[in-house]
Formats: sequence, C-alpha cells, structure tokens
Amino acid sequence: MTTHMANEQRVLQVEGAYNLRDLGGYKTKDGRMTRWGIFFRADGLHKLSTLSQQELVDRGVRTIIDLRNAHELEEKKNVFADSQQVSYHNVSLINPATSSLTQIRNLGDLYINLLQTSQAQLLRVFTLLAEGGIYGSLFHCAAGKDRTGVVSALLLDLGNVPHETILEDYVLTNACISPILEELRKGKPANVPDDMYESFLGCDPAYMVSLLSHLELRYGNAEHYLRTIGLSEGQILTLKEQLLTN
Repeated sequence: MTTHMANEQRVLQVEGAYNLRDLGGYKTKDGRMTRWGIFFRADGLHKLSTLSQQELVDRGVRTIIDLRNAHELEEKKNVFADSQQVSYHNVSLINPATSSLTQIRNLGDLYINLLQTSQAQLLRVFTLLAEGGIYGSLFHCAAGKDRTGVVSALLLDLGNVPHETILEDYVLTNACISPILEELRKGKPANVPDDMYESFLGCDPAYMVSLLSHLELRYGNAEHYLRTIGLSEGQILTLKEQLLTN
C-alpha cells in the first residue's frame, strides 16, 4: 500500500472533525504492523454530526478519552459526553497553546514538560487504553496535534514503530487542520504573543524530534517511561497485543 493510499484510509472523512485518524497500518522495526480500527486520534469532537458519531460507533469505538481542560469542555462540549454507546472519560493534559510556563522556547519544550508534569494523567490515559480490549479507543484534544500527538508518539514508540514514521504521523496534522485554523486562532489568549501562538499552530517535525530524543535519552523508550510512571507489565503487554498484528 502506498503512503497516499494508506493516508486515505487513515484520515477518516467525517462531518464536524478534520483530524480524525486511525493509527493502524504502520510498520514496526521488527516487521509487524499496527492494527487498524483499534486506536484513533482526533481534534475536537464538539461539532461531530450525529451521522458521524454513529459511524465511529459502527467502527467499533467504545472508549473516548478527552484530553482537554475544564474551560474547553464548558465552551465546546464533547458530543459523546452523555452518550450511552461509548465510555467517555476526561483526562485533562496541559494545553500547550495556553500554557503560561516560563522558559518555554517552543512546542518541543512543552511536549517534554508534559512528559514530566502530567505523569499521573498519562498513566490514567494509558490505563484506559489498555482497558479498551478488542474495541476501538479514541483520544483527542482541540486540534489533535499536541496533547494528542504526545499520546500518539508514546503509543507508537511502545509498538516499536520507527521514529521516522512517528514524525510522519505527527506532521500529517498540518494537512488536516487547515479548515479549523481560524477557529483555533480565535482561541488565542491575550497574554500570548501573536507570533508565538502562530508557531504553536504548526507541526514542525523538530518539535517531535525533541520529544523523542528526550524520551530516548532519559528513559530509553516509551515502554520504560510508561513503566516508570506506574503502568504494569500486564498493561504494557495488553497494549502491545491490542496495537500490533501477529
């Protein structure tokens, strides 16, 4: 399958979301493949049509993990928040675009900070993913690139997917979020300079390189990181079995 064909299968064409993607079809370093239809990443779901909601359920999605904060939830309620068809969970991770952290030069610094300061939340996210079983799990934030991108990178690295492929998955967001850029720009906090906020809207591969380099230097890989923050050996094995084909 060519990259173009794979991306056509990967990016779900739905009404009301633009960066909804299947993490299946990626080749690992040892020749296996990530499984289609198990793990999905996305941008905001607050505008997802009723028809597209049902389409996700029909695809087997049974767990929704919303990574946004309380303010975001209040302003743009998740369409699955009160659903009887899926299990909805809110696990608020740091919002890179609105963070007031000091000594942050770029998104790469913010991704690293997330690894270090949101460990309890990331443990919760991966615990929920491991509990998903044979059904699909979808995790998302506002744009589906930063908080969602960190979770995706950890998951793919856990599956032994090459860093080059993780970078390709990360930058695919650039082609997907153009329809919502203006909406994202309207969310700029008053205390964030225009040029800095604009840089936060892109997916420069250097940002993900920073995260992956830090992960490798400090922890070795995602498996060791997840073990460090409290994920059990059984949960790690379960995630690998869910993620990878035999």
